[in-house]
Amino acid sequence: MSNGSKNKNLLIILGLVVIVAIIVVAALMTQKDESDVVNSDVENSLNVGPASADIPADAQAYVPTELSLDENGEPIIPDALIDAMVTIEGANPIAKNGIVVTPAGEAVQNDAVPMSPEAPKQTSSVVVEELPDSVIKLSVSAAGFEPNQISVKAGAPITIAITSTDNFTHVFMFDDSALGAVAVGVSPYETRAITFNSPKEAGEYTFRCDVPGHAGRGEVGKMIVQ
Repeated sequence: MSNGSKNKNLLIILGLVVIVAIIVVAALMTQKDESDVVNSDVENSLNVGPASADIPADAQAYVPTELSLDENGEPIIPDALIDAMVTIEGANPIAKNGIVVTPAGEAVQNDAVPMSPEAPKQTSSVVVEELPDSVIKLSVSAAGFEPNQISVKAGAPITIAITSTDNFTHVFMFDDSALGAVAVGVSPYETRAITFNSPKEAGEYTFRCDVPGHAGRGEVGKMIVQ
């Protein structure tokens, strides 16, 4: 083989190597960009960005109480809890972008096991007359829920208060498993509340009293998400 042919083949091989290197670099850069987008979405789902207009105007500043400490004994405040708000004392805090979070700063899971650390938690007993105007107030008795239909904005942080107005214990729950963690149990003449994000998908979500026999006698209703 002549020197000219050898040089030509060498140039072809070098050209192929360069092309492969360019393809590999481009693929790695694309992968990094996609990863950055995913990471950005995760951050935005908690506390990055401007404050959400969906946070109730009558919400109060949240004071974290379950914080871990760093090596110097200083409290570590998760990003999601910085400038967080709370509608009712004892309810889950709302991050500044409108995502309801746990006291540890993790996004609440509406489909978790009720009363688990990941689930929205019900408050202790509250006085219904002292609740903020933004709270959705439902009473329940053997006659049913009053009102038995409510409307909310899709994806918005909402707080629902349940009051038993008779001598029975009642347990407020949704039928849809996507809201299975949203549960409030009240003793006779007691009021408790819960804060969570409404579903992002519009539609009708039925709720009931989960005490055996209560739904059958009419203790049912629906939440309309718009």
